[in-house]
Amino acid sequence: MSQERYGPRAGASLRRCVLSVLTLTVGSLTAWTVLTDRGPLPPLAESGSPSVAAAGEAASYLALGEPRKLDVAFARWRSAHEQSGGDRRVTLSVRWAKGLSARQSRAQGVGSLNLVDGNVTFAFTGLDDIGPADLWLVHNTPGPGRSVRPEAGDEFLYAGTAVPDGRGEARLAQSLGRSLTAFEVDLVMVAPRGSPPAESGVLFGALPLFQRLYSRDRRAQAAQPAGRWPELLSSHVLAAGGVPSLDPLVARGAKLFFNETFNGNRRTCGSCHRAENNLTIDPQFIATLPRRDPLFVAEFDANLSKDFEKPLLMRKLGVILENVDGTDDLPNKFTMRGVPHTLAMTTSLSPAPDNADGSTVPPDQRTGWSGDGAPGNGTLREFAIGAVTQHFTRKLERRAGIDFRLPSDDELDAMEAFQLFTGRDADPDLTQLKLRSPLAASGQAVFLRADTEGGTLAAGKCNLCHANAGANLAGTTANFNFDTGVEAFPDPADRIDPANSRPDGGFGTSPSPTVPGAFGNGTFNTPPLVEAADTAPFFHNNAVATLEGAVNFYNSGAFANSPSGQFLSAQDSGGIAILMRPPDVTAVGAFLRVLNCLENIRATGELVAFIRANQGSAGNAELFKIAIAEANDALEVLLAPSGNLDPAASGFLRSAAQAVSMASRLPPGPPQVVQLEMARLWLKRSRVQLQLAP
Repeated sequence: MSQERYGPRAGASLRRCVLSVLTLTVGSLTAWTVLTDRGPLPPLAESGSPSVAAAGEAASYLALGEPRKLDVAFARWRSAHEQSGGDRRVTLSVRWAKGLSARQSRAQGVGSLNLVDGNVTFAFTGLDDIGPADLWLVHNTPGPGRSVRPEAGDEFLYAGTAVPDGRGEARLAQSLGRSLTAFEVDLVMVAPRGSPPAESGVLFGALPLFQRLYSRDRRAQAAQPAGRWPELLSSHVLAAGGVPSLDPLVARGAKLFFNETFNGNRRTCGSCHRAENNLTIDPQFIATLPRRDPLFVAEFDANLSKDFEKPLLMRKLGVILENVDGTDDLPNKFTMRGVPHTLAMTTSLSPAPDNADGSTVPPDQRTGWSGDGAPGNGTLREFAIGAVTQHFTRKLERRAGIDFRLPSDDELDAMEAFQLFTGRDADPDLTQLKLRSPLAASGQAVFLRADTEGGTLAAGKCNLCHANAGANLAGTTANFNFDTGVEAFPDPADRIDPANSRPDGGFGTSPSPTVPGAFGNGTFNTPPLVEAADTAPFFHNNAVATLEGAVNFYNSGAFANSPSGQFLSAQDSGGIAILMRPPDVTAVGAFLRVLNCLENIRATGELVAFIRANQGSAGNAELFKIAIAEANDALEVLLAPSGNLDPAASGFLRSAAQAVSMASRLPPGPPQVVQLEMARLWLKRSRVQLQLAP
């Protein structure tokens, strides 16, 4: 399957992402319908289609209760952090950061902050590009009109000067004592020696959300009576059992994600990551939008009519323009990429060890199609800085404070929390999954098989890179990059608009050794596959339209001749990279469809259970819509090119959707409970139908 973060499915309905957003549903959602034997059910009665601002108040969000995915993730991170030294060993990196840096630079550094004892160590490479440089720690002063960018009124702590040697390398070690232990670090910044730090930063790095919460909590506990929990952030509350709840922060992040324009061109994060289309866009969905939708700003704003988007490619392929390799040559230095969804990101952010896959650390987390989508030290937190700078600007000069405003630290906290909260928080265990469909079970075997046994058995070897149909390399918790030869595969942009089609070099910004005219090392990020059946077209350039077509790509010469294909050939007893005949391709597609359907059922069941436990909640009208949308997805993904993969399960799913639809029309009370319980029963029957008993 795809070795890259895949794009959206045409016409996909709102799904797992909104289970996490819950009542934070974005305005103007269409009335969801569900397929039945006699056509679609009547649409749900409209309830005003509340916007995130109206429906996403913290009080109504907290009423939704479970699942507290982010709280659990924070607790897991805290345990690992303390086992590795806690705040005595806070590692981060600094790099050029779009939106923050005064100029571009190839220099970068990796270092460690000891926030308990007050020590700082950093090692730099490429520093001859800057010369002697000062290292600064920055605390952004909060308040109206403030942003994450260092500015007058912020607090700056000088941490030493690094002087490059003849190779451009430098090391810095300083003991700052209480000056550091009492300092709240928001940014680490490198500026030319002696220059004003508020104006001349070149390299930047930021602490991610969990680290910021942990350090703030640790300092606050030290200043409070024993046993008293501090408030981590102004919007946080205390959950049962003394665990800090991050739910209100997630609620605020959703509001910002879908509503905040950052004083730019009217786009929001939700302009491309549409809640009503699986947090992404595709050509079919784009065709439904009004002519003056902010997505199309390049078509009606003269300031952005050139070198901001390529409208024909956007409308035909669902791809957007990205200056991932720098903004120094806008007419020529760009790529066209699909919009990856942001579901289940907590499962796929950890990078491979430095140089284990041809990529490097930094970036410290894997984001975007090539795994290096975020500026600075490359975290999800900083991704928003680059996205606002790239996509929200009113003019191509991209001047922060003039053409757009940068988010504040609190806003970045909230948006990071929201993105970490969406979708699944774990991958399935394929060793325990027993499917009833012979075709899907056959596809599962091909998916898992890692050798062709001398060319005698079909082997997709998918699980090697997509362990348990997730995004991590088998045997690790790391998200690896690979060169699978997609750039050697026909790109539909070359046919539709060849003048504006550009090669894409993937990870990195150096001229590509394998892709002429591109920048990067040719590798792209591995996506999760659990949601694959819901999210066509595929690959970084939306080159393949169908799930089965994406599976069949791995039979192509482009893959066989790629570094990944050659590696697999060398490891195989028959010297074959991938062996999947047409029936095997169909079978693997069937397996992924059933896997996706089971995820739809799980998500629908969570929604129904919540509505049942919280009858009368103000957000339930939207949750009913989402539950029906999930059932729609489950029905749709079972409709494979070869036919319905399980007519009995489809029948149970139709009955579940009908029960949910009926419940949505009833007032809270026993009759509604009966319908919700019927829905849960039909969902259980559909799940049991798709699986064999272990």
